[in-house]
Amino acid sequence: MVIRLILKLYLIFGISLIYSQTYEDVLRYNSYNYEGTSRFNSMGGAFGALGGDLSAISLNPAGSSIFLESEFGVTLNYKNNEVINNFNNNQSISKEDLVSFNQVGLVLVYENRKSKFSFGYNMNRFNDFNDSFMFSGKNNNGIDKYFLYYADGLSSSDLSVFDGESIQSVYKFLGDSYGYGDQQAFLGYQSYLINEVDELPNNYISNTLYTSLNQLLSIDRKGDHLVHSLNFSTFYNDYLYLGLNFNFHSITFEEYKFFKESNYSNNSPIKRVQFEENLFSLGEGFSIQFGSLLKFNNLRIGLSYTTPSFLKFDEETSQYIESDILEDDNLKTISVDPNTINLFEEYRLTLPSKSMFSLAYIFGSKGLISFDYELTKFNNSKFDDNNGRDSYLKSMNTKIKNNFKGLSKSMRIGGEYRVKNYTLRSGYFLYEGPDSSIDNEISGLSVGLGINYGYFNIDLSLAKSNNYYDNRLYNRGLTSSYSIDKDVITFSTTFTMKL
Repeated sequence: MVIRLILKLYLIFGISLIYSQTYEDVLRYNSYNYEGTSRFNSMGGAFGALGGDLSAISLNPAGSSIFLESEFGVTLNYKNNEVINNFNNNQSISKEDLVSFNQVGLVLVYENRKSKFSFGYNMNRFNDFNDSFMFSGKNNNGIDKYFLYYADGLSSSDLSVFDGESIQSVYKFLGDSYGYGDQQAFLGYQSYLINEVDELPNNYISNTLYTSLNQLLSIDRKGDHLVHSLNFSTFYNDYLYLGLNFNFHSITFEEYKFFKESNYSNNSPIKRVQFEENLFSLGEGFSIQFGSLLKFNNLRIGLSYTTPSFLKFDEETSQYIESDILEDDNLKTISVDPNTINLFEEYRLTLPSKSMFSLAYIFGSKGLISFDYELTKFNNSKFDDNNGRDSYLKSMNTKIKNNFKGLSKSMRIGGEYRVKNYTLRSGYFLYEGPDSSIDNEISGLSVGLGINYGYFNIDLSLAKSNNYYDNRLYNRGLTSSYSIDKDVITFSTTFTMKL
């Protein structure tokens, strides 16, 4: 009775508990591009051997001991995104503007004649998921391939709606009992895109006929990956600086995906398909950072190591599909709306550790130049597969091991030159993405200006970056690729105050 009551409650509220993780989850949460204070941004983020900046704490925790006084700072960010999509030689351009808080931090410095300690907090944006783009083009592969992939081997009786049942109840039952894949097959079957072969049970064919389709894809994404760092640092004899960070990760991700397909052959019973999906994900996690700085007169050497990040996620999805069908010379619209929120079981994901080597040279009071080199073994990413007992997650981990880069390099270089109370800055950065099977990297140039008012500073930065990567319409079946060439112009302003 209790189990039946729970199932009825799930049905009433349209909620389904299912379990699924994807390759795209690992790609998304592994990608990163440090953002921080305006000074940090204008020098390309090359602060591993410098310290003395609130965002530098997130790279090398030993850097907070460089501060001479306690300090508080906050950064405002404006972004202009231009996305160029190329889909089967058809190019589309989308633009959007975003305003956000990019950073906030505080360092407290305690010093006496024998020792110096600093305690700090800083919030940095590790990744920005905000993306909106739309493109269209011709394709000789259709969405029917997506549903055929998931339907293969399934019984049509499992995909049917019988008397006393509803679209919602069957969709929910499939999710509870078998998972995400069977739900996809159900949507394709109920929208009449696919049908079982009479003489070959559990085998399916497409009801669509086409040679060249018109396809449109629209994606709207929101969210970010924020890292909150609690910092402790000290130094020995003004020569060796040591630091420790406890990093708390906070992740939000939302995606609305709209796909439309038309231009079927004249004798095709299917004339149009519209497929919509919503995804919402919340994640949190933890990592630890160790850092050191060595000072040799004007030369500084920085070393830091970040442990693997241990994350856990809750996700929910919803779906809707409709198709236009020609029936007895009349056009009929079939709407399949499960009106169900799929609640995925919490899953755990480990992101790889990072190691960084940094060099900086200080030209007295005139300026400096700095360089960071960071290494990440992305193929060490891993879902928690219960020590190999979960066959699906075990297969996902094998795919990660085979397709992710074994050693990915990131480089940042920056410099600044001081003229009285003004400081001119510039920088360059390059981040290699995690997927070895597709092109994916982020690179950019930055410039900036700092104005020193004594106990109050204003820093401005302007950065232009390019994020290029290939993607697929869907991860299964309809895997036609399209490219995303994203140009981002970022203007940030940081206000810092000595305490």
